[in-house]
Amino acid sequence: MKLIKFGSVLVASVLLVACGGGGDNAGNSTEFTTSPAEFKWTGADAVKNGDTVVAPAQCPSAGNDVYVTIIGGQAPFRIRNPYPELIQVDRTEVTGKDPRFKVTTLGAGCGEISITVLDYHSQVADVEITLEAGEE
Repeated sequence: MKLIKFGSVLVASVLLVACGGGGDNAGNSTEFTTSPAEFKWTGADAVKNGDTVVAPAQCPSAGNDVYVTIIGGQAPFRIRNPYPELIQVDRTEVTGKDPRFKVTTLGAGCGEISITVLDYHSQVADVEITLEAGEE
C-alpha cells in the first residue's frame, strides 16, 4: 500500500514540475505586441513669403489621439510613459478582453518617445511615438 502512495506522489510531482510548477505563474505566457507598434505625428509646415519665413515649422499641436491595442501577453498590463510633458496616456494599467489605451499629444514639443507596456510576466512591448516638426 505504501508503494502505491509513493508512486502516486512521485507521478504527481513529475507532472507538476513538467507543467511549470503550478499556481498562477505556471506555463509559458503568450508573446505580445501592440498595434500600432509605432506612430508618427507631424506638426505644421513653415509658412514662407518668398524666401522669408513668416512662421517657423511647428511640433504637433495638442489633442491628436491614437488608440493602442495590446495583442497577446497576459493581463494585467502596466503602461509606462517616460515623457508625460509631451504626451498623455489615459491609463497606467489595462485589463479585459480588448486591452487598449489612448495616447494624446499635449503640444509641448517634439521628440521620440518609447512607451513601455509590461504584461503579468514582465514581458515587454514598446510603442514608438515620434513627434516631429513640419517642413522648413
